[in-house]
Amino acid sequence: MTAWFIAILNMSITASYAAIAVIIVRLLFRKAPKVFAYTLWVAVLVRLVLPFSFSSGFSFLSFLAPSVPAGSGAMEYIPTQIGLMNNPAVNIGTDVINQAVKASLPSATPAASVNPMQFIMELAAMVWLVGIVLLLSYSVIAYLKIIHKLRTATLVEGNVFESDRITTPFVYGFIRPRIVIPVGIKENGLTYILEHERTHIRRRDYLIKPLAFLVLVIHWFNPLMWISFTLMSKDMEMSCDESVLRKLGNGAKAGYSHSLLAFSVKRGPMLSGSPLAFGQSSIHARIKHVLNYKQPKVGAVAAASIVSLIFMVGLMANPAGKAEGSADQINKLATVWADALVSRDGHPRYAMMSAAMKEQFKQEQIARSGENWNYNIGVSSPWVADYEIRIEGKTARITYLTQTSEPAFYQSEESLTFAVEDGELVVAEYHSVVQSL
Repeated sequence: MTAWFIAILNMSITASYAAIAVIIVRLLFRKAPKVFAYTLWVAVLVRLVLPFSFSSGFSFLSFLAPSVPAGSGAMEYIPTQIGLMNNPAVNIGTDVINQAVKASLPSATPAASVNPMQFIMELAAMVWLVGIVLLLSYSVIAYLKIIHKLRTATLVEGNVFESDRITTPFVYGFIRPRIVIPVGIKENGLTYILEHERTHIRRRDYLIKPLAFLVLVIHWFNPLMWISFTLMSKDMEMSCDESVLRKLGNGAKAGYSHSLLAFSVKRGPMLSGSPLAFGQSSIHARIKHVLNYKQPKVGAVAAASIVSLIFMVGLMANPAGKAEGSADQINKLATVWADALVSRDGHPRYAMMSAAMKEQFKQEQIARSGENWNYNIGVSSPWVADYEIRIEGKTARITYLTQTSEPAFYQSEESLTFAVEDGELVVAEYHSVVQSL
């Protein structure tokens, strides 16, 4: 579970950079049709659900520190094996943040049975899972309450139903979406409301918003994602308003605004807590937007389309040209390799080996433990007291200082040679030398 949590953390960090970029673009192009701002959130959604992406020199994430792995693989800021590292470190992409976070992370204690950082990550993963369960439970209960209230709804026409137990119109259902309206809506207001909700259905917003909320639940720990969800909902509603005005004409502004205001005043508590409800996002901001709305010119639409496409591609692409392994990447992997000896757990080492080295490791462990071999490495005494890493091209030299309880001190050195295999940087060769002090 901890590995899943770290993978989600890494995706959430990448999505945060994308979200900040989208927020800035929204501000710069606030007069552009809202459908383009709404579309930009796709890049954030993709970053939240997919750990991998295509690589491109056009990536807007190229400014991140070189030690962040690039190419088509996952963007990794927090090492998967951070719980086993002697000196835990992260790479969020900026040196100031990296140093601040690193200073707050606990170092490993060789004599301890559990690495403090490992315990912290396991605890954080448990809290993350509990948060998901609570939010999902809340959402399901809220939706079931809606269904319960709609049992007495009566059919008006087509997929439109009327209920005296609700105070605001909305769309519900995933397979066969239905529009539910409160009892007593005047005929002129009904035209605006139905067109608005039918636009949601045509655009599949009744599926998009629940999907976005489900992703938000997985990343609930990231406050920027809550802000992004709120802004996306606002863009969804405003772009829907614009679509209605384009169809009904500017003459509908006054009546449409009056309908929005009326439901803002009458809105009840039933749907206020439901993440699947529509039509309640930023009512007053929407009214102002409707009254100031002007039909966009063809040139403005074309320019906004090009800008949106450029930003979507740039935000979804990983930086290119770093798959061969920078010095920072090699140092990062060498650190995980060394920390594996500190914890005497060979799993992290095995994971970063080439296919040939994995077979060699297996044979060495069989020679050491027999056919029922395991991933235990090193010895209980002497244990690793400290280590130092030197990078020489594609080779990392790790010098260990080990000690016994006497105390007696020893020095050993490992030499790791790195290479790219199947697009991943791996340990292709390693040698060990032990010297007495």
